[in-house]
Amino acid sequence: MFENILNNPERGRKLILYPILIGIAAVLVSYILYPEPGMLGITLLFAMMVSVSPYTLWKYFRVKRIKAMEKEFPNFARDLVEAKKSGLTLTEALRDATKNEYGELNKEVDKMAKQLSWNMSFDEVMTRFSERVSESDLMRRTIKIIMEAKKSGGNIISAMETVSSDTSTLIEMEEERKSKMSQHAAVMYIIYFMFVAVTIMLSKILVPLTEEMDLGEEALMFGGEGGEICQAPMQITEEVICSLFQTIGRVMTMAPESGAYYDGLFLSMVVVQGILTGPLIGQIRDNSASSGIKYSFIMTAIGMVAYVVASRYIEIGII
Repeated sequence: MFENILNNPERGRKLILYPILIGIAAVLVSYILYPEPGMLGITLLFAMMVSVSPYTLWKYFRVKRIKAMEKEFPNFARDLVEAKKSGLTLTEALRDATKNEYGELNKEVDKMAKQLSWNMSFDEVMTRFSERVSESDLMRRTIKIIMEAKKSGGNIISAMETVSSDTSTLIEMEEERKSKMSQHAAVMYIIYFMFVAVTIMLSKILVPLTEEMDLGEEALMFGGEGGEICQAPMQITEEVICSLFQTIGRVMTMAPESGAYYDGLFLSMVVVQGILTGPLIGQIRDNSASSGIKYSFIMTAIGMVAYVVASRYIEIGII
């Protein structure tokens, strides 16, 4: 079933519908059963993750599969050229290509061969293939050039050889660019983990200070006269935001009441920074923001674990 969804862009895009409904239902249930602002905020964040995660995961695996197909596509085009040189028609060359190994592209080649056996024209088969790999500009352009060369009646062998050579060159250039950009991606990793370290240091300095201050519960939670730790432009927004960070701090780090707000705030900063840095790394390294999903998961998970462990088990003396 997952393979069918992965191969069908339309089905993949529909993945976002049902998770959104589940997320809305979770928020409504939380509001009815436990309307406390902090818990409602956590439920809302959970609902957003549930709503977005299935589609983003599908997009990641889909892009990964398309990239693997792109690497094999020049070999496929070269085999068509060689078969054409030997005297075969393009239809016969495509059928003959099923005997070769193209990795992820094998399933598409087999599908095209089956469609030809159903008396579909070569042009229609290639058009459908182009629609199935619509995310790949490289393959779509190559297929369009091959079809135009076939329709014009020119030297299709020469055109296909040129296309195959150019495609290989473009892929090699992309691999070289990715190798060079990996250094910049590594810098982004370092910057993120430095941010996590600074955040942990701030939490270990500020949280003990708040525990030593006699501010009162109201001041600690909603910016009362004693301390003004948490404030917002509007009272309703203030209550929701402060309660949200308080709840995150208590749930994730088991911090005491006086330090929960800061722990929740800093942990949220670590998570947001990790989520947003991932697509940036993906764009720099892979030229695709969606491929940065894996980097977001890795950095966010490591950052959260590092912060929670440091908050609970590491003590820094304050002079």
